[in-house]
Amino acid sequence: MAVYTKVSSDDLQKFLKSYDIGVLISFDGIEAGVSNTNYFVTTDQAKFVLTLFEPRRVEPQDIPSFLNYAIALEQAGIPCPKTISQKDGSYLSILNARPAAIFSVLSGEGRSPAMLTPALCVEGGKMLGRMHLAGQKYDGATDNHFSLSRWKIWAQNLPQDILNELYLIEKNWPSALPMGAIHADYFPDNVFLKGEKISGVFDFHFVCRDFFVYDLAIALNAWVFDENNIFQQDRYDGFMRGYESARPLSVDEKVFLPLMLRAAALRFYLSRMEEKKNWKEGDFMKPHDPEVFAKRLAHFQKVST
Repeated sequence: MAVYTKVSSDDLQKFLKSYDIGVLISFDGIEAGVSNTNYFVTTDQAKFVLTLFEPRRVEPQDIPSFLNYAIALEQAGIPCPKTISQKDGSYLSILNARPAAIFSVLSGEGRSPAMLTPALCVEGGKMLGRMHLAGQKYDGATDNHFSLSRWKIWAQNLPQDILNELYLIEKNWPSALPMGAIHADYFPDNVFLKGEKISGVFDFHFVCRDFFVYDLAIALNAWVFDENNIFQQDRYDGFMRGYESARPLSVDEKVFLPLMLRAAALRFYLSRMEEKKNWKEGDFMKPHDPEVFAKRLAHFQKVST
């Protein structure tokens, strides 16, 4: 989440007339995150999140898929923000030349790496497994725009060891594993917890169709390293135990998991390198440190050889 597109009170009041959610009282920008513009919007009925989808990362034609995926998860019993419909029943609108939608506010809070425990990792893994079961039934996801072909673009002019890793992953990439709609950004800060239970999952702007084990590998990269970026075996074991309690991996998925762990680490290293390269002084958000995922890649390279 972040604030890239400014919204005035007059603009927002006009926008809200197409919804039946009350009269605007206040609104505040949400400055955490990187991809889209988000505001808390308070009316005389409730508090909501307004999202304006920014063109820097999101393909406009994919946005209905993101919204429909969230609705499908909600219908499958996965806790996530409720997508608020307009008076005409549609979910997507336009505000300040940006596609826009309104969501309910989740209860709970996110956790930093320092706050994660093996028990919370069990809960995180179980929820992702449930999401993948729901993703098997959702056929509206688009192809992954951030897979191997994009990695090749990002990897241009990077050191030879990175190119060698990309070549190895591409050479060994599987052709037939269980797949469907995946979250593709299942980091702890995209999951809210209330006590020791998950109260909601959000940020669906990377949702796409890909291998479930690849999504699992992204999540493991995000959940099982501590605040010092050191791998924690008990977190890994807990996440895997939770995931397989909901959706057991196939034999082939287990075979390819080590490769996918390396692939997921490489993907986020490359995307962060691209953000760092394109960042300019004065930009609203500073890019994340790519070296975090360089170290995670090195760890998974070591344990898989």
